[in-house]
Amino acid sequence: MKQLVIIGQGPAGISAALYAVRGGADVTVIANGAGALARAGLIQNYYGFENGISGRELIEAGVRQAEKLGVRMVRGELFGIEYGEDGFAVKTSAGTLEAGAAVIACGTQRNTPPIDGIDAFDGRGVSYCAVCDAFFFRGKKVGVVGSGAYAASEYEVLKGVIQDVTALTNGEAPQFSLPCDTRKIARLEGGDALERVVFADGSAEAFDGLFIACGTAGAFELSRKLGLETANGKIVTDERRATNVPGIFAAGDCTAGMQQIAKAVCDGMIAGTEALKYLKALAKQ
Repeated sequence: MKQLVIIGQGPAGISAALYAVRGGADVTVIANGAGALARAGLIQNYYGFENGISGRELIEAGVRQAEKLGVRMVRGELFGIEYGEDGFAVKTSAGTLEAGAAVIACGTQRNTPPIDGIDAFDGRGVSYCAVCDAFFFRGKKVGVVGSGAYAASEYEVLKGVIQDVTALTNGEAPQFSLPCDTRKIARLEGGDALERVVFADGSAEAFDGLFIACGTAGAFELSRKLGLETANGKIVTDERRATNVPGIFAAGDCTAGMQQIAKAVCDGMIAGTEALKYLKALAKQ
């Protein structure tokens, strides 16, 4: 049976891992930190903890439980999920993981920097997916906004298609060795499409496109890369927590519904169970 890769170590991701590994799946969880739940000082509305529990304690207990059952935990920055020769290729800073199925359970964060005009040019020069949109900017000048490994990964994708690519760290110290422009970006300007980037020092430079790659790839970026159906900023799933792409499931805050731990655990249970069924069916083919 092929590997199941789960993105996120919160309640949804770990719940999916627990149900899948107990059913016989080969499970790897990729995460780059504890996530938003770790900032919750005291949780008092989750079953079984009469005196409450902190978000960090809950996450750490879940991870230990998963590891005891044989789930592999990979610490690394996620770059994206691509279609592979035999399923999916999950690209991370720790290497590429081959998967027959994947569960996206990495919350709702959209890594959009606070730049004036960035939303106005979304789809009109601003993109969140190099693999998806590099083709449309051939022969043009583009920038990649970000300072970490994810930005470096998107830069390399773009350089394979576009000659004129500039890394823009937006005032942050670069965490890569690429040539880059470290000026703070003030705003984006243009007409029907993006035309220029205006920096905080008052200078401006012409750009035909900007690819946003701040932080690590989250649910929003993964949706763009895979062509997942979304609605109101959430990944659309059916009652099995399956997306419109066979083999890709989603659970927790990246899907519609209440952003509560109880709901995330339930989502994870369903997604992990259904991903297991999907992998078993693949193995029989």
